[in-house]
Order: sequence, then C-alpha cells, then structure tokens
Amino acid sequence: MPQTYLFQVSLPVTDTLPRNRIVNALHFEHGVGGLFDTDLEQMCSDIVELYQGRYGDSTREVMCKAYDTDAKPNYPRASVVVNTGVVWNAIVPREIALCLSYSGDNRGIKDQRGRCYLMPQIAAPPHSFGLRPSDVTQNWALSWYTLPNESFPDIGGVDWKFGVWSKTYKHFTQTTQAWVNDEWDIQRRRGLRETTRVQAIREG
Repeated sequence: MPQTYLFQVSLPVTDTLPRNRIVNALHFEHGVGGLFDTDLEQMCSDIVELYQGRYGDSTREVMCKAYDTDAKPNYPRASVVVNTGVVWNAIVPREIALCLSYSGDNRGIKDQRGRCYLMPQIAAPPHSFGLRPSDVTQNWALSWYTLPNESFPDIGGVDWKFGVWSKTYKHFTQTTQAWVNDEWDIQRRRGLRETTRVQAIREG
C-alpha cells in the first residue's frame, strides 16, 4: 500500500544556531510503503545530494530527516547530515526567498498545491539581485523540478513520487506542474534574531 513520508531539509546559513536554520518540508509517496528506516535513510541521502547539486556546493552542511506523516509523537525515522557545522554564506538578507510552487492537475485546489522556498543568495555561482528575479534566477529555481535525474520528481527512483500532503484530508497528490514567479518572497521567520538594538526615549 502506498505510504507518504515527510522529509525535512535544513541548512545553517550565516551561523550554526538551531533557531536560525533554514528549513523546507517535502512530501514523497512510496509506491509500496512500509519502508525500513534504512530505506528512508537512503532517500535522505539522495535529497541531501540534490541540495548540494542545485546549490552548487558539496562542502557545506545539509541535514535531512525523514518522518511518518501522522505519527504521534512523530520522531525522525532517519537522519542524514553532511559537513556538520560548515555554514552557508548569504550575500543578501536571509529573509529573501524565491518560491518554487507545484501542484497536481488543478493548481486552484489549495490542498493540491505546495511550495518550496529557495535561497539563490547562497547558490554558487552567486545570482544577481534586482527589483525582480532575473530569468536566469527563475529558471534556476524551476530546475529543482525540471532537471532530468537531478530534481524533486526524480529522487529515489520510480517507486517514489513527489507531491503534496493534505493534513485535512490525509491525502497525497502527485505533482504534475510547477512554476516560479518574478517576485521575491519575504520569509520573516528566516530573519536572524536580534543581537543589539538602538532606541530613543523622549517626550513626543
């Protein structure tokens, strides 16, 4: 019976504090299901390798953990980390992200639509930043979905499908399309915690 798993990918960007890690959650369905932890560990390794390839750097830390979708409590079934403690450097603020959107056949149905927020500011070679993402940067983001054998739909082989998990309906939808818009997203939760502040006290 097919079974869906959650894979949480995280990167230390600018520092190693756990609260400042950049995180994305990805869902994949296995056609047979009921996998051993070692099978999920191999899938984690494949996802880590994909991140290294798409960001163009195999020397920095990438961590991937695998979970069941609805276990309570939900502990990691598998975990893979490479280059522990080697941070990624950002050339522009961490809050800036480029959204890779994907969905099933009907992108208008919310429960069949998902997103992955990417960071072109840590990619190698570095991307240029303007008021809008360039065509080059948009296509770089889209390649996470389209590049043969090096994108989300191809990870793990023919038994794995990439898609969207609906928590409401407990249902997995395989993706059939993806898109990237020419607008930046601001992910405030990715911002660094303050280390200092300036202030003023006076009567208005």
